[in-house]
Amino acid sequence: MALKINRRAVLRGIAGATVALPWLECMVPTRAAAQTIPRRYAILFAGQALGGDNYAKNSSRVDGQNITEGGHYIADTSYGRGYALTTPLMPLQGMENDFSMISNLAIPFNQSSTDGSAVPSAGAYRDFHGGGSSPLLSGTRSTSPSYVCNGITSDQVIADLNDGQTTHKSLVVRAQPSFYVSGYSFAGRQYISYGAGGGSGARIEAQASPEVAYRSLFQGFVPDDDDAAARFDFELRSRRSVLDLVLEKRAKLMSNIGRADEQRLERHFDEIRDLETRISALPPITSGVCFVPPDPGADPPIGGDHDGGGSGSVTPGSGYSDEHARSRIFADLIHMAFVCDLTRSASLQITAFQSHMNVRPIADGLGTLPGTTRPARWASVGGDLHEVGHNGDPNNRGQIPSAGLLGWHISHYAYLIDKLRNTPEGGGNALDNSVVVFTAEAGHGLQLNDGSSQNQTHSVENMVMLVAGRAGGLNPGAHVDGGRQHPARVLVRAMQAAGYTGNSLGEVNGTVDF
Repeated sequence: MALKINRRAVLRGIAGATVALPWLECMVPTRAAAQTIPRRYAILFAGQALGGDNYAKNSSRVDGQNITEGGHYIADTSYGRGYALTTPLMPLQGMENDFSMISNLAIPFNQSSTDGSAVPSAGAYRDFHGGGSSPLLSGTRSTSPSYVCNGITSDQVIADLNDGQTTHKSLVVRAQPSFYVSGYSFAGRQYISYGAGGGSGARIEAQASPEVAYRSLFQGFVPDDDDAAARFDFELRSRRSVLDLVLEKRAKLMSNIGRADEQRLERHFDEIRDLETRISALPPITSGVCFVPPDPGADPPIGGDHDGGGSGSVTPGSGYSDEHARSRIFADLIHMAFVCDLTRSASLQITAFQSHMNVRPIADGLGTLPGTTRPARWASVGGDLHEVGHNGDPNNRGQIPSAGLLGWHISHYAYLIDKLRNTPEGGGNALDNSVVVFTAEAGHGLQLNDGSSQNQTHSVENMVMLVAGRAGGLNPGAHVDGGRQHPARVLVRAMQAAGYTGNSLGEVNGTVDF
């Protein structure tokens, strides 16, 4: 008789070690497999706009030379299927049929009034950056410049839908651990997930430490106080691998399952081992003021602050905490949490709203950092991410510098998609049962603040969303003209694909078809 395993099964070993298992064919009857695989939802966020101030979609300045050339703005390509990938989309090469791009989206706002009471339904308050956050993520109007969503966000709609069915209701993580500007704090810029009703009281704190996120997901224990955290950190790094602790039961399980399940488990265990090795080299953050000091080896420390004044003020060692490695590990954790059915909802804030992350390490590394591509015309841009959009580097401005950095954000989206599509599940792969959204915080067009200037980064026009996966019958692979519809309509359709039966998000009703 074939071995049957409960869907919630884990391997338990010595010292209380447990390892969650991926979805296996032996967990469900063959005929029921397609119906029982869960649907998941993730949203990834980039704290930048889609272009540079005062530069048209085909206009750039690279290495001091003005250039007029198309194909760098993310949506500067044909509609339909088989469109040419633009510069920011190059990390998705080979995955063209796994995601759709919905462009020409817009959030309404009142051009003639800055009064909070004059903001239209699902609209943006006339002050960027904070004014655009609520309508973008929750479909609910903003009435002040505060960084707060006034309604539940899409990831938490799906989290509520699956509440009680998984170990963790949702996984909320953030790769940028510090705001980086001297004398300032995040002040709400670090939140993209909000529970029912929204508002500051509904904010869901993102975990900024990959190590702590890993412990909470796969070992079920996070110390409450700093002394305990330090002790646990020492024990974690000095003891044997969690895989070694379940070795005996692992071997017994492997001898009683089919070849396909055996291959899935081997891949799963290899990925856990890889994560253990990589996470041990990162400096964990347990709170805003107290963290376990990093190993004095090659691992980078948390970046220091700068004054946020442009390329000259961002010195080496400031503004960067290896957000590239952190984003990669968080993508790994989302992937494994989905595959293990530890959660069905996740959000990853790669960079914060109005991000002042130092872009130099990324700009210098495009094409050599894993998964990234180097634009054909490229001279490394200096400064922080926010100031790049506002032309903080006098020699590198406009579309090409912005596109290269947007492409870096999208490389993490591509990495997660690729892992999901290469994970066998049922008769297909894990991406077939997932919906993965990518959005930047701004578009590129009419300025929200003054209501008149064109080609601006402080804009909620010409916004773009990417949606990957085939859950709920999605048929990805096209570039869709959003016709100036609200971006929350894209989120509603994505939520429906993940099992949501409603037809609205906040004050936005209906969907964009894609």
